Formats: sequence, structure tokens, C-alpha cells
Amino acid sequence: MIASRPGAAAAAASATQRARRPAAAAAAVPTAAAAAAPARSRPQAPRRAHAAAARGAAETAAAAPAPAPAGAAAAHLRAHAAPAAAAALAPYADAEAALSRLLATPDIDAALAAAAEGGSAEGAAAAAAAAAASRLLLSAVAAAMDAAYGPDPWGAKVSPRPGAAAASDALGAGRGAGGALCSQAAFTLCDLPPHGGGGAAAAAWRDAAGPGANGGGVGGGDPSAHLFLQRVLYRINRLQHFWFDPLSSYSNERSLFLQRVRGAVERRWQLWEASRLPGSAVELLAACGAGGAARSVAAEALRERYARDVDPPASPALAYVRDAMGPLGYAHLLALGSVDGLVEASRQSRVCAGAANPVSCAIFRVLSEEYGGGRPAKKHSTFYRAMMLEAGLDAREEAYLDLLPWEVLANANNSFLLTERRRHYLRYAGALSFFEINGPAVYHAYLAAARRCGLSDGASGYWQLHIKEDERHGRQMLDEVALPLVDMYPENAWELLLGYEQEAFLGARAGAAVAQAIQAAEARAAAAAAAKAGAVRRA
Repeated sequence: MIASRPGAAAAAASATQRARRPAAAAAAVPTAAAAAAPARSRPQAPRRAHAAAARGAAETAAAAPAPAPAGAAAAHLRAHAAPAAAAALAPYADAEAALSRLLATPDIDAALAAAAEGGSAEGAAAAAAAAAASRLLLSAVAAAMDAAYGPDPWGAKVSPRPGAAAASDALGAGRGAGGALCSQAAFTLCDLPPHGGGGAAAAAWRDAAGPGANGGGVGGGDPSAHLFLQRVLYRINRLQHFWFDPLSSYSNERSLFLQRVRGAVERRWQLWEASRLPGSAVELLAACGAGGAARSVAAEALRERYARDVDPPASPALAYVRDAMGPLGYAHLLALGSVDGLVEASRQSRVCAGAANPVSCAIFRVLSEEYGGGRPAKKHSTFYRAMMLEAGLDAREEAYLDLLPWEVLANANNSFLLTERRRHYLRYAGALSFFEINGPAVYHAYLAAARRCGLSDGASGYWQLHIKEDERHGRQMLDEVALPLVDMYPENAWELLLGYEQEAFLGARAGAAVAQAIQAAEARAAAAAAAKAGAVRRA
């Protein structure tokens, strides 16, 4: 979710200025993850909230721009946004196709082993095809990591050998001699850039993280490479969810080959992400990780962040959404948010298993409300789906996956990583705390934008339902999750703040990318309308 906290937005905006995809205007807006956040409603709240939304819409109807006709937004996305998204991925189109072929293989590991061992003639063709696809994918992933994150200072090389073991040779695994972060390992303070801002130690650390850490795209590095890598991660990670599609779709969910690819990308990516953290955040983490005062420092920092982030001043992101974004832009925002909004909180379910504890119960209560207490009609994805249909959009899961900027996918993949690794439990608790605390400030802006655009209750009342629930959830996450975990794990309390600060930063970065996509969509629509009007005049 994009932070409305000015500091996080400013840090992401400064990175945005380095470079960006062509035809995208720099700005910040709530990320798709925030747009997708489900409507959290009390049992008696919907009718009151809908009435309030209707009154607000009536008050602004006279001055509001006309809503886009039903289906117009979907048609525009198909005609303009989809080709632009495909062009951004074009350098890696063959590798994307190779991954699709591998995912469709009944057993990737068996096919690669057969290719390496020279199996029976009956399966030779399929094995050879899988081996060729794996070589193409591995080569593209290795090249993309260099383009996105800079050359690997620990020197992992691509191996031409087929077979499941080639992934390990080609991409590396674990922690290299230089200390490269592995997604499977513990994240320690040594994995963060030395605090002290522009000192020699910090500069040397960032140099070791790779040239990609210092320029290019919203976050540095080649945007097409980032997009390809985040799509690879997402397409592997999504196998952790059940989509009610053919069961054969999950044959490779535990593939060693896919695990090696994911682990190698996460290793380089997470080290690179650590290099992006603002210096002030790194200094705070260092203070929380040293000495006997770590517990009190971390607890006080969390309380300060709650007070600051629960109702921060309007950032440029929220001002754009509230005051400038038109109906087409609003529909585009819903489309991008749907990839997360239609499967709301699914990743959160992964952290509720284990020993009985008040902390896990508090997290589960939040999850239970997201799922409507087990009633499909109350499930928050049902409300999001209704909102999309009202806007004339395709309400199928992942219908707009190909439109997502890499920065938004990075948010989703970071959540997958934190929820799938028990060692990162504190980081996820911190990230979820920020999401719930900062949510109401974002949803107020969304609701104001919907009313200004003259949208109906079905397309806007959702946000009203969200605001009160998140105000309660934010306090609940602080008092019942974050602070108790500080007491339970005082020496690791800094990890809570790492998750909190990184969620704010990743959200701000994703928001800038979403804003650019929305503004580009509105610009394309205006250009198309002008061209049509010109043609009519000439006729």
C-alpha cells in the first residue's frame, strides 16, 4: 500500500526522478495493494455507509465530471494500456513464453532429469523441450538480474547444462562469500547498509549491492528487467494459492527447479531492496538492534509511527487522487488493484498457523473480517467485485495482471516472501501494522475521488465501509501484535520496524508507478478523443 506519510513518499519520489518508463508522468498515488484492500464492515455498517456515500455523491453531482460509460474503461484498457504493457515486457517475451511452457509441463523436475540422463525415446521430445525452455529462462533471469540489480559481486554464472541441478549452478543459492542475502536465511543488521548516510562504509556497501542500486527506473535498474523478474516471482508464488482451476495446474508447486529460480532472484532482489532503504530508517534499525535499550527504543518508535501515520498530512499522492484523477483514472486504479483485491488477505492466512497465542489470534481476527466471517456475501472480495462491475471492468481474478507495473508486483512478492518464511514473521507483522494504521488516510482520499467523479454507491460506498474498520485494526495491530512481539523478541525488535519502514517505502514507490500508469491512460484517452473530434471536423 502506498504510504500517505510524506517522508516515505518523498524518498520514493526522489528515486522516481532518476528515470522512468517513457510517456509516464511522475507522481505518487495509492498503490494497487491499497486500492485492493478489502472493505472492512461492521455487521450494521453497510446501510449507514451507503446512505452517507449517496448523500456525498448527491452534494457533488452538479459539479462532478460525467462518469465513464459502462464498459468504456475496459475497452480503453484493452486498446491502449495492454499494448503499452506488452511493449514494456518485449525484451523478455521469449523467456516469459519459456516459463509458461515449463509451468504447463506435468513434472518439470522429472522432465529436466530425463533430459540430463537421456531418457526413453517416448518422452525424449518433451524432455528436450523442457530443457531448452529451462536454459532460455535461466539465461534471461541471470541477464535480467544484472540489468536490474547490477552485476552480482559474488559471481554466480549461467550454466548451459540442462537438468534441475542447473538452476543451482546458474543462479546460485544461499549466502555467498561476500554475505549476499538469501531469502531462506535470517535477515541480520549486517545485511543492511551501514548507517551514517554518505560515509565511506555506506558507499562501499551500496557499491557491493550493484550499480543498479544507484540509478534507472523508479527504484534503479532497467524497468523491463525488473518487470520480467517480478513477473517470474509472482507466477511461481501464485502457486501457493488455490484458484479453483484444474488440479493439474499445481503439479509443479514444489518443483526444485522453480524453488531454485525463486530463491536466486529473491537473494539478489532483497539485497538490492535493502540498499534502497532511507538512511534515517537504517539508523533507527541500528539503534533498535544494539544494547539493552533496544526494547524501549523499538516500542517508542512504533508508538511514534502510529501517531504520525494514522492521520498524516495529505501527500502529493493523495492530493492527486482526491483532487485530479478522473473517472477513467479511477477505473484504471480499480483494475490495477483487482489483482490483489479479488483475493484479499490470502497471503495473511499463511501467518495464522502454529501455537496458540494472543498475537496470532489478533492477526486472525483481522483476517476473519476480510473473509466476511465465512459468509461469501460479506467477503470483501465480493464488494470489490461489485465495485469493478459498476465501473464496467472485467471482474475475473488476474484479468489485469499484465497491466501491473513491476513496483506493484514487488509489493506482492515481498508479502509472499515474508509470509512464507517463518523467520520473517516479525517483518511481516511490522508491514501489516503499517498497512492497517495508514489505511484510513488512503481510503478517505479514494472516497473523495469517487464522490467528486459522481460515481454511484456501488462504485464508491466500499471505501466508507473500510475507514472505520481500519481505524480499529491499526490500533489493534499496535497494541495486540507489534508491542507484544517487541516484548517477546527484544533482540529482534528491529525486524518489526524493518517490515514497517519497508512497507511504507515500497508502497510509496509502487504508488508513483501506479500514478504514472493512470496519468498515461488518461492522456491516451484525451489524445484519442481529440483525434476523433478532429476527424469529425475534417469530415
